[in-house]
Amino acid sequence: MPFLKWFKKKKVGLVLGGGVARGIAHIGVLKVLHTYHVPIDYIVGTSSGSIVGAAYASGMDIGLIEQVSLRIRWSDFLKFSFFQPGFISAKVIEEFIEKYIGDKRISELKIPFAAVATDLISGSAVVLDEGKVTSAVAASAAFPGFFAPEEIGGHMLVDGGISSNVPVAAVRNMGAEFVIASDVIPKKYVSAFPRDPLQVFSRSLDLILKKLSSEEAHKADILIELEMEEDIWQLDLHKAKKLITAGEVAAHRVINKIRRSLGLRS
Repeated sequence: MPFLKWFKKKKVGLVLGGGVARGIAHIGVLKVLHTYHVPIDYIVGTSSGSIVGAAYASGMDIGLIEQVSLRIRWSDFLKFSFFQPGFISAKVIEEFIEKYIGDKRISELKIPFAAVATDLISGSAVVLDEGKVTSAVAASAAFPGFFAPEEIGGHMLVDGGISSNVPVAAVRNMGAEFVIASDVIPKKYVSAFPRDPLQVFSRSLDLILKKLSSEEAHKADILIELEMEEDIWQLDLHKAKKLITAGEVAAHRVINKIRRSLGLRS
């Protein structure tokens, strides 16, 4: 029996890390995995990774996800909420998700899914693997100060990137035996210096997130990391096409290793 067990198919978990606009690069990663028929048994996403992950887990066609990403702009989310702990209500994220995948519960998704958020009081990571998809994703993507926190299960929740930006442990806890993690925070930039205050903030945030998530990210069996030919900052939604291409290039660098590890045919 041990001989037969050796041939048993490994349960594959996919982790999609946070990175604001750069989360669009996950679409390129998914395109490559889909093309090579890499089976995905579990998906866990943080922040923008949870948005892409939820869409894919729902069964939404990867081509349609790509088309939506090419059209999206920040103006789609600019519905200000005064007298709340955030400039923008997290409801706009819920409405965006519901528009494309419906008002589903996580248990209804085609691929088991979880979103990771951060408890604003304790600072601990909270894995949201039940309840409404829209609420879980909105909590995971609620960047502090910009989007208002989501209250779920007695927790005041904000962006999951603060506590677990590349949540490898979460997907292993779901049952994954082989983990592919996509980290969209680049290790370096092409330009020597950021050009404006927002880019200074963006680069500073990248440094923090990269340092905080590095140890957990490297516990994945396969780590996919972006290497971009030009600077693409966290708010650059208009560069979606280049981000998708960067994700495809990053995934192609490791696809043969993934196929060998999982025993996939050509």
